[in-house]
Amino acid sequence: MGSSLITQSATGSHRVWLRISAFLSLKSPATRVTYSGIIAEWCRFLGAEAGTNVSAAKILAATDLHAIAYRKYLEGMPGERPRFQSSMPRSSSREILVNKSDGKGRKKDGLESTLSNATIHKKFAALRRIYRMLVASNLGITENPFEADKVPPPPKDAGRKRPTQMIDFELVMEIISSPDSSTPKGRRDRAMLALLFGAGLRRSEVVSLRIGDVRRTSGGTTFLYLRHTKAKRDAEQAVPEWAAHFLQDWIKDRRDHKASEGDHLFVGFTGQGGKTPTDRKMSDTGLYLIFKQYCLAAGAGAYVTPHSARATAITKLLTDGIPHREVQEFSRHASIQMVEWYDKRRFDVEQSPAKGLSYGKRRSSE
Repeated sequence: MGSSLITQSATGSHRVWLRISAFLSLKSPATRVTYSGIIAEWCRFLGAEAGTNVSAAKILAATDLHAIAYRKYLEGMPGERPRFQSSMPRSSSREILVNKSDGKGRKKDGLESTLSNATIHKKFAALRRIYRMLVASNLGITENPFEADKVPPPPKDAGRKRPTQMIDFELVMEIISSPDSSTPKGRRDRAMLALLFGAGLRRSEVVSLRIGDVRRTSGGTTFLYLRHTKAKRDAEQAVPEWAAHFLQDWIKDRRDHKASEGDHLFVGFTGQGGKTPTDRKMSDTGLYLIFKQYCLAAGAGAYVTPHSARATAITKLLTDGIPHREVQEFSRHASIQMVEWYDKRRFDVEQSPAKGLSYGKRRSSE
C-alpha cells in the first residue's frame, strides 16, 4: 500500500500529490509506509482512491466536519484484540461505543475489539502534520481540518489494550543467564538480553547495531554508538560492566567468523539445529520471539515484550534514586514527562498510602 501510493503520487499531475510525495520522501522507510497507509485510508473515507486528481480535490475540500466523521468511523473499525478477554460477549464494531440502555456514548476501556485510542491518535497526528504542510504550500486551503482545537483526538494513554508490563527485578539476571553460554547461539542471545536490560535499548536499536558501534572510552567505559534513533539523531549509550562482558564474548565469536567492523552485530543462525551463524542481521521478530522464550521459561509472564526490558531498566534506575533528568539521558526520551510516566508506576502502586488504609471495628453499644 505504502509504496504504491508513493508511485502514484510521483506520477500524478496534481500538486497535492507532488507535495505529499516530497513530504514522504524525507521520512524513514517505516514512517513512509505508515503515513502512506493513513493517507490512502483517508482518501477512501472521502470517496476516492489515493493518487488521483479526484482524491486531491477532496483532500483540499475537507473540513473539520469530515475529520469528526472520520474519527467516528475509526472508532467503530475492527482492531487488535484486547489482552484480557471477558467471559461475557461484548458488542463489536460501531455498537461498542453506545450504551443501549441510555443511548449515550461511553468511553473505551481497552477491552473492545475496535481500534485503540492510541491508534486513532496516531492517525490524526499524521494527517495533522500532512495538512500543515499543505496549508504552508499555498494550495488554496487556509485551515487544517485536523487541528486539535477543532477536532481533539482521543486520549492516547486512556483505554490501552496492551500496556507494557514490568518484569520483577529479581528475575532479570535469571533471564539474562538462562541461554546456554557454551554455544555461539547462546552467547548471542545472552548479549542481546544484556543490552535490552542493561542499556534500555529498543529492539530496533539492538538489531541495527554493527560490530564497530561497540566502543570504549579512554576511561574504560563500554558504550554503543546508536545511529538515527527514534529522536532522529545519533546517540551514545553507556553499557554497564556486566553487560559489556557478555557483549564482548559475543563480539569475539563474530570476529572468529571473520566479521568486520561494518558487519551486523547480531545475526541469525541456520543449518541443522540452527547452529551455523549467517551474515544476515537478526530481525525484529526474531529478537521478539527469543525474548519471549527466555522470559516464559523464567516465569516472567505471558505478556512481557522486549519493551518490558526497557521499562524495567528505567524503573530500576528510578527506584535506586537516580534523578529523573539523568534517567531521561539514559532513556533518550524527548521529554521528562515520559520518564515520570514510569515513575508513576512505582509511586502510585508500591508506595500508595492505600496500602496502609484500614478501618477499626465498630464499638458495641453499652
